[in-house]
Amino acid sequence: MSKKYAKFLPTNDSFNLENFPFFWVTQVHAQYVLNVDHVLKKHGVDNSRRRLLLALSTKPNASVSDLSEMIVSKMSTTTKIVYRLKDEGFVDTYSCENDARITRVILTEKGENMTQKINDLMTVVLEQSFDGLTPLQIEKMMESLKHIFKNLAH
Repeated sequence: MSKKYAKFLPTNDSFNLENFPFFWVTQVHAQYVLNVDHVLKKHGVDNSRRRLLLALSTKPNASVSDLSEMIVSKMSTTTKIVYRLKDEGFVDTYSCENDARITRVILTEKGENMTQKINDLMTVVLEQSFDGLTPLQIEKMMESLKHIFKNLAH
């Protein structure tokens, strides 16, 4: 193990959990999900539905497989979310013309309206999250997180 990362790892004798970067990644994510769920609960949407609706709004007519990759979820879980959203009238599905094994998903008008509502509500959570940070600090953080993701995804 390289010494340059030793202080960040639990193998160090003087390890402090607050020095472990993934501790903070999970803490931030968990708190974010709690805040999001609290804001969206009164609208009948949870974090899983939110993530899928927003992914679909950025990639219309996505396949369930595409959505699964985008929201970093197992295919079976993504399929369940899609069909819950379909039952609730937020999305519709159809078989791909070129390959009937592929199910494509589209937002309904109700889904588009909910996505807009989610975006409006998320503005409040994001502003709260980034209070005290400059746009440049946020951009640098995003670059670092993307770099770490690429390292882990190889």
